[in-house]
Amino acid sequence: MSFSHNNNKDFQELEKGLQKLLNENLQIFLDSMLKNNIEKYIKESLDEYVSEQRKIQRASYTNTNAILDNTATIKNLDEKLEQTMAELDELKKSVENMLMEQRQKNGELQRKINNWEQSAIEFLRLLERAVDYEKDENRVIINRILDCYNESFLNLGIERIIPQQKESLLERFHEAIDEEESDIVPGNIVRCISWGYRIGEKVLEKAKVIVAK
Repeated sequence: MSFSHNNNKDFQELEKGLQKLLNENLQIFLDSMLKNNIEKYIKESLDEYVSEQRKIQRASYTNTNAILDNTATIKNLDEKLEQTMAELDELKKSVENMLMEQRQKNGELQRKINNWEQSAIEFLRLLERAVDYEKDENRVIINRILDCYNESFLNLGIERIIPQQKESLLERFHEAIDEEESDIVPGNIVRCISWGYRIGEKVLEKAKVIVAK
């Protein structure tokens, strides 16, 4: 009995020892597994984080380069725009100076044309008065001179306005300065007192006439 009891006791102690050893080994195994899993998770997480950071860094580098490239392009465009604006400003000043010079030349030319027109009209007036007051022989000569100059003046654009008796009064070309009794239609021209002058459609001076009452 005593021997059996001792055997049971030894067996129980052995079982406890084995259980304890098993528990310790199991705990060690679990701790090792947990540690490995934690390290693996941490490593994977770190690797993923590092990979993401590298992607962000590459994207940032690419964007930074793009921004720098765009900035350089914009700066280059700004410089070209400033240069173009400066050239346009110089061109504008040059054109304005040319236009000013041309206006001055045109003004001077117009003054010369006006002076020439006035001189031509005064010359024709002299011949007109000479025709009225000279004798027949001289009048023929003056008329010949008038015919010659009239052709020259026509080539230069000046035409005489010489109203004829019984013509209708045209206010654009004729100026009635008086009326007199006549057997022609009232309002029509009785006689011309002085010639008028025109260049194309531009009337330089109206012909002065007397019209019938």
